[in-house]
Formats: sequence, structure tokens, C-alpha cells
Amino acid sequence: MVKESMPSRMTKRKDYNLVDDSYDTRVPLHNDEAFHHGIHFKSKYIGTLDVPRPTGRMEIVVAMRRIRYEFKVKRIKKRKVNVVVSVDGVKVFLRTKKKELMWDERKLLIMHDPVYRIFYVSHDSHDLKIWSYIARDGSSNVFRCNVFKSTKKSQAMRIVRTIGQAFEVCHKFNAAQNALAAAGKTDVTDAEKPKIDSLAHQNAKKDEVEETDIDAVDCTEPVHTVGQRTGVTDLDLVQSKPSTP
Repeated sequence: MVKESMPSRMTKRKDYNLVDDSYDTRVPLHNDEAFHHGIHFKSKYIGTLDVPRPTGRMEIVVAMRRIRYEFKVKRIKKRKVNVVVSVDGVKVFLRTKKKELMWDERKLLIMHDPVYRIFYVSHDSHDLKIWSYIARDGSSNVFRCNVFKSTKKSQAMRIVRTIGQAFEVCHKFNAAQNALAAAGKTDVTDAEKPKIDSLAHQNAKKDEVEETDIDAVDCTEPVHTVGQRTGVTDLDLVQSKPSTP
């Protein structure tokens, strides 16, 4: 009896499919003003674990999938949450079953990570509904990987792009503030606004980096310390295959 086996090429493509980053760039973005009000998404919160500071993408892949595996083994149920992305950072709230006119935000808030403390954000190429971000705790300086699951792949990609754009918006905001400071102004008239925005855009184009790095972006720091972020990453651009649950 001849034992049939799947061609190695087919197996490799199935088990180790790469993310098409060009798809991310096609996801519609939001206007800058929306980030001042907050952009809301619905998702499911899988869990959070402390991780060492990643030195490569392989470690990020392993961390994300280890969290999924451990929480699944422990049978910890996913929690429905609302994710709000703004210039203040990423806030995650528990979703209530009943629509209440008055609710205590402090009781429902699971986590709040300012933009400048977010180290890395992406989705998982093995399951594009899964997305995560790594942030550093303000008091302990411990890195934490937070993993979520969206109902649709396009939604997860939209969230990743939105968080990535939050870096760009903060950078442009700082550039505009620095332009005002350089002009010796504390406020700007409607007639001067296009000129200030143009200068801020030029400054934003000067510094471009590939990854979202906590040590390189801070909405409270001067603009020259901030780099423009894309938020688009491929977790599997590595040579060897990581262990998956």
C-alpha cells in the first residue's frame, strides 16, 4: 500500500502563510480629527501576559501564540470589549449587556496604554482575526502582550492600521505645536492654519521608521524625537517556523 503525502511545498504554504502587508495599506484610514474624539471598535479580549522586551519578530510571534494557547488550555473565556483608539492611546472597556445611560468608566476600564508606551502592534498571519499589541507598564516598566480576537479579518486589520495611524497623528500634532512655538504663538488663526499644517506635514515626512517602538515615540516629547509610524507589520518575516499551539 502506497502512503500518500501532501507535497512539502503545499504543507509549507498552509502552515506558514505570510501576511500580505499591501492589504493593510488598502484599509481606509480615519481623518485626524477623529482621533481627538476616539475611534471605537468591538472585539474580544483573550488575555495578557508579561513578556521580555522583544528583540526580534520571532519573539513577538511566540508571545502572541503562547498567550492564546495558555488561555485556551486554562479554558479562560474571552471577554467582549470595546476598544477606543485616540491621541490619548488605547483604552479597552468591558462591554455591558445592558445599555446604560450612566456608567462608571473606571469600573469597566480593563487597560489604558498611552501611544508612547505602545511598542508593537500587528495581527497573526495564522489567523488574521487575531491581533495584539505590546506595551510597557508605566510604573513597573514591564512589557505586556495584550491579545484580542475580532469577528472579521478586515476588522482586525482595521484596528491594527488605526493604532498605527495614532502614532502618525501624534507626530503631526507635535509638529504643529512645535511650529507654533517656533513662531512664538500660542494660538493660530484660520488663515494661518493651512501654512502651519503644511509645515507640520513636511516635518512629519522627514523621519520615517518601520516599526512602532516605545523608545522612539512620545506624544509629550518634542517632535524631533518622534518618528512616523505605519503600524503595518508582518509577524512571520522570519527564517524558521515558530512553534504554534
